[in-house]
Amino acid sequence: MRWVTDDAGRRWSVERVGRTSGMIPTKKDKRVFPEPSDIIRFECPSDETEPAREITVRAGLVEQLAESELKALLNVAPRAP
Repeated sequence: MRWVTDDAGRRWSVERVGRTSGMIPTKKDKRVFPEPSDIIRFECPSDETEPAREITVRAGLVEQLAESELKALLNVAPRAP
């Protein structure tokens, strides 16, 4: 698990919670086989009114992302179901 602080000073945990199979293509291009993606969940224990958020990234990428990249993903991640 990793941690990131947003622009408002809230601390978010960043954790891979799953992986897609990559079997369902996101584009209609038959020449490209879809790759699996990691499902990343952001949770904010410092502000419990903030809902968890989830987003997918290329498999294995979360460990390599810089804090600024994690912040950018947090900013666009939709609320978790």
